[in-house]
Amino acid sequence: MHRYEKAVLEALRKGGAASLEKLTESSGIGRDEALWAIESLSKERMVETTRSESSEAALTEEGRRYAAEGLPESKLLKRLRESTVKVSALRGQEEQIGLQWAKKNGLIRITEGNIMLTEKGVTDAEEGVPAGNVLVQLSGDPGSYGVASKSSPEELSELTKRNLIQVRKRARITEVRLTQKGMDAALTEKAGEGVGALTKSMIASGEWKGKKFKQYDVGVPVTPRVGGRLHPLYRMMENIRRSYVSNGFIEVNGPVIDSAFWVFDALFQPQDHPARDAQDTFYLSGIDEAELGEKEYVRQIKNAHTRGWHYRWSTETAKEMVLRTHTTNVSAHYIFDIFSKIGDESVNLELPLKFFSLGRVFRNENIDYRHLADFYQTDGIVIGKDLTLANLFDTLLKLYAWLGTEIRFKPSYFPFVEPGVEVYAYSSELKEWIEIGGAGLLRREITGFKRKTMNVLAWGGFGDRLMQVKPGCGIRSITELYGNSLEWTRGRGGMTQCLL
Repeated sequence: MHRYEKAVLEALRKGGAASLEKLTESSGIGRDEALWAIESLSKERMVETTRSESSEAALTEEGRRYAAEGLPESKLLKRLRESTVKVSALRGQEEQIGLQWAKKNGLIRITEGNIMLTEKGVTDAEEGVPAGNVLVQLSGDPGSYGVASKSSPEELSELTKRNLIQVRKRARITEVRLTQKGMDAALTEKAGEGVGALTKSMIASGEWKGKKFKQYDVGVPVTPRVGGRLHPLYRMMENIRRSYVSNGFIEVNGPVIDSAFWVFDALFQPQDHPARDAQDTFYLSGIDEAELGEKEYVRQIKNAHTRGWHYRWSTETAKEMVLRTHTTNVSAHYIFDIFSKIGDESVNLELPLKFFSLGRVFRNENIDYRHLADFYQTDGIVIGKDLTLANLFDTLLKLYAWLGTEIRFKPSYFPFVEPGVEVYAYSSELKEWIEIGGAGLLRREITGFKRKTMNVLAWGGFGDRLMQVKPGCGIRSITELYGNSLEWTRGRGGMTQCLL
């Protein structure tokens, strides 16, 4: 028999029955070794076990932070104890969350834009928000979930819905008892036939010859080991990349920090467009002014702005350095490069040409369930002759086919395309249509070519937001993708089904 089994039987022979903790102590072996021996002996009916099931709450990363700092609504109540606060004075996502839950739980009332405490709010401001008190209790003692489930079921339900706690069920062995068969085996030291462990001395002496070896039971449960995994967002980017490549596209890359000329002007976006304001764009200082590019191309863009938008185009404005607000700046660089080679007999260009880019972009956005200030975007272009809006729709439907959801197109306006459309996909998780990009035929002000000579299909799409529309991913807010909780990445079993 294996020495672990001998140790367990000998410990039980002296006491008859014991808890798992006492058994590991008296047998002198580790917990995992004792569990393996107990499972093996149970199958031989040499021991019997009594098991109990309990639940405990594990705090998520956000839950641990709120347990230490207080719930957002608790912070709001503390402010309201000192003075009235206007709704317009609330800033940031956390304060908006606090307002939402305080109003939902009847802790505040809003009159003419002013937030004031209700009678219940005054009580909770003094004694603490019940859900927050339970959260602090669980942070100190996860095993107190059983008591809390009886005394505070509503608070536990709220904490679970807010993804501040995750409930885990645990089965544990409370007692191990020796059977008569086990007693006989312990006394005769014949708990099983064969050698359970092959030692170095047995090999050296040749003692192993002629011995019978006990078979290993690979079905015996062991402590789970969690291996490394690719982040779901990385896997989403790979799905997007695979879709483009399988449809004949070539990946291209470009600068994250670029001049306003390539991010805006080369895409026929006027210099007084609201999207170019500091409220929407991150401008950089302390960087040498970039060279705009070929003088003839700069002159072409300047003339297009002057004729099309009827204003004085500024070279200094075009030289401003920005964090790109879209990956379309990559397309702008490649469109210029390709069109400069058209007509050159030494360059063999086989139309249509298909390019795509995938990378991070930056916008000064208010963060919510669909918007971030730092996110991923993809851009694609098809350069060829006699291309129409029908070709664009067909291309996008093929590219998004892997999402497995319904796609719609809606007429829209973008400065650099005509006609333009918005692309929507249905989210079964949110039960709504989510905008996943914009598209259209590039204007001749950008390409310099008449439509009958050469056309360019162009589109830009969100990368992160596709997680909200891919069935099975279960993502309600794209902010979920940027946490650093290992519990989240390990617990998302559905990610295996929703992403390749």
